Amino acid sequence: MKKNILIGKKIISYSLIINALIFTLSCGSNKVTPKVTELETNTDALIIGLQSFNDSIVWTSGTYSTLLKSTNAGTDWQVFTYPKVDSLQFRDVHPISDKEAIVLSAGEGKLSQIFYFHEESGWRKVFQMENEQGFIDAVQFWENGQGLVYGDATDSLAYILKTADFGRSWTRIPTAPMANEGEGGFASSGSNILTGEGGKAWIATGANGSARVFHTKDYGRSWEVKNTPMVTGEFAGLTAIKKSNDKLWITGGDLAVTDQKLKNVYYSEDNGKNWQALPQHQTAGSFYGLAVTDYLENEFALVCGPKGAEIWLGDQQKWKTLSKEDIWTTTFIDSRTALMAGRNGKMFKVELE
Repeated sequence: MKKNILIGKKIISYSLIINALIFTLSCGSNKVTPKVTELETNTDALIIGLQSFNDSIVWTSGTYSTLLKSTNAGTDWQVFTYPKVDSLQFRDVHPISDKEAIVLSAGEGKLSQIFYFHEESGWRKVFQMENEQGFIDAVQFWENGQGLVYGDATDSLAYILKTADFGRSWTRIPTAPMANEGEGGFASSGSNILTGEGGKAWIATGANGSARVFHTKDYGRSWEVKNTPMVTGEFAGLTAIKKSNDKLWITGGDLAVTDQKLKNVYYSEDNGKNWQALPQHQTAGSFYGLAVTDYLENEFALVCGPKGAEIWLGDQQKWKTLSKEDIWTTTFIDSRTALMAGRNGKMFKVELE
């Protein structure tokens, strides 16, 4: 009798183990799948700047002096244009509120401008480049109204502007790091500046043999410089930098190479001291845009460029192609929803399911 009882206990224990294994395997089969939906933007401009104010209000900008705003996470868009000139390239935008934004026009010399825009009061130019060799690339803010603009070097110092009044006025930082000859950035997605808590910021550089990261911990008063393994060259380097948890992520490539797959997505777990490459993706050429998120305790990295877009599925440790369209910029508006956009006003919503 005791033997039978013991056997019964053993049978029950094995049964529990088997059931537990089946449950674990069934749960593990629920892999995250990205769903891609095309959105209507009411513009044929090349969309380059893209940033959300919250999970509903999103601002984006592009060529033909175009600025757009959505109040329902990208489903509908209101189009604004700068009335004085219709040929400016608005390559970045940063929301100040649900009605205000700082808009960056990129171009050589005086074409590099910064505008303060309000839906009710309109446009006000707050900065214009005086140096004929100057070229600004991106703008980013902290929550307290301080912000940075990064541009191509015009002398021995990295070209960094700063504001302390939500973008109404700008001055050049005299304590910027030393620049390599010809070092600058790429105004291809508005993603080469990243700000963090407590005055932290990172700037991703490129061009003429440079592919470095500038890092500040005190709102730009002092800087340290980190090297990266990104491909370098006259038209190569970093295009975007993002952060998820304690990881820094970078992408870029050689913009002159369009038909080869590049090793051009890296992450660092020690603030840029060491970098690790993700496995090879399927899309050729450089990536311009990068967005990362932490979802269901896994990290997902979305990259995009002229040859298409892919997403790194952290739960499955593999890449998945999202599109073959010419896509320049992307951002997550919440932990599971991203927008990505590019040429001819094309925009897509990516939802992790």
